[in-house]
Amino acid sequence: MSPSPILVSLDPNEAARPRAKYVREAVADDEHFYSPIGEKASLPFDLQFISQRSVPCKDNPDCWTFPTLHVELKDFSEEGNSDYLASILNGHLWEQCLAARELGEPLIIAVLGDDRKTQEAIRKAAAHPTNGTGFDMQKFLAYSSMVDGFEANCEGAHIRILHLGYNQFPRLLLRVRKILQGGDLSGFAPSPSNGERQAVGLSILTGRGIGPAKASAILEHFGIWLVPHAESYLTDCDGIGQKLAEQIARNVRIGNGAVVRPPKPKKAKLTEVLG
Repeated sequence: MSPSPILVSLDPNEAARPRAKYVREAVADDEHFYSPIGEKASLPFDLQFISQRSVPCKDNPDCWTFPTLHVELKDFSEEGNSDYLASILNGHLWEQCLAARELGEPLIIAVLGDDRKTQEAIRKAAAHPTNGTGFDMQKFLAYSSMVDGFEANCEGAHIRILHLGYNQFPRLLLRVRKILQGGDLSGFAPSPSNGERQAVGLSILTGRGIGPAKASAILEHFGIWLVPHAESYLTDCDGIGQKLAEQIARNVRIGNGAVVRPPKPKKAKLTEVLG
């Protein structure tokens, strides 16, 4: 059973911005999030996500709560200016991080651009203010160091910073969902080739001390079989159809040939019996 959709709320100030359209479209296209987006009178950050799967409170195991995740969006203007850079330099983003820590709820700072965009914004900010054409290398290095230091300290304080250069909001939603509902790396395990599958499987079944090399040596003298219980067939198992059963049988021997349950014989028509 899949978890209930994650509730999404948008701060009224954020809802008035052009990028809110793309947030709404991404949410509407993702079945893991409840659409349409709700709007609250005021939120501490641009976006708020609430999982509908309760978890125990940190300090009281008898208390249950619904995990909440906040997202603050930072972007770049067409002129190359950066809301992200400016909020670091003027201290506003520090205040927001402090507010998140006081709430005790996780915060993601989603920068809607990659590192290259940030460097371009720093370069523009380091131009001489008199004519905008000169360049102050010391200021550029100081701003770069400040951004790097801020990001490193955010990571150390468990505040995530995401640089999203492409497919921005769908990628943001995927990360939000995995943070709130948990990740699963099992699908990324390397798949052994046909000749290695039985050796890897045997090493897993036998436990510590038997790796694929020793398992291969064992398989020179033994075979791996699936032994059916009573009159069972692979196609009796939930989710296993004929095609998948035959695929399994190509890699693992099936005892008694119990791969696909043969069809029941059709009952003879009464007229055929009577002649």
